[in-house]
Amino acid sequence: MMGGAGLLNFACAPAAIFPPEVSERVDRTVTFEQVVDHPAEYKGRIVQLGGQILRSKVEGEEVQMLVRELPIQMKPVYGPVDRGGERGMFIIRYTGKVADQDLQRGNMLIVIGTMMGTAVSDLTGPYVSRSTVSAECVHYWRSQGEPIEDYPYPKNAQGFVPLVQQTYCIGRPNTILTTTTP
Repeated sequence: MMGGAGLLNFACAPAAIFPPEVSERVDRTVTFEQVVDHPAEYKGRIVQLGGQILRSKVEGEEVQMLVRELPIQMKPVYGPVDRGGERGMFIIRYTGKVADQDLQRGNMLIVIGTMMGTAVSDLTGPYVSRSTVSAECVHYWRSQGEPIEDYPYPKNAQGFVPLVQQTYCIGRPNTILTTTTP
């Protein structure tokens, strides 16, 4: 009986989207509010943040994204969730190639990376200084603004739509998966 309960817990746990050796280095005591309020104090810390892409641009080998911070939920599905209300923004810098479909406005993501403090970016038009993460790994949900938990039948789609996910880590092969089945 105990073995079955353990197996059930394992089956309900979210699939690992990042390599364990990357996830293990995250400082889970650091919150988004802390890095926004005191960016210099958290410079060099490895953090995990969730959010939704507002804007992105590619310059050579560097991808920059302006992201609206969202909390990461574990249930009913794993990933960033929009619970409404005002949210802060941050910048992600990733060195490497990312597919255009993953960089679309509205897509959800989770990033693991090193806090750079603040950096100046022109992603919002005029140059603005924002808390910035130098990404080691980024996981994208190609949700285009729809809540992750609405898949495979998002309300703004005609019928079944598989939710595609992609993980990019510096120096590792990319992982792509479809998480819904008909």
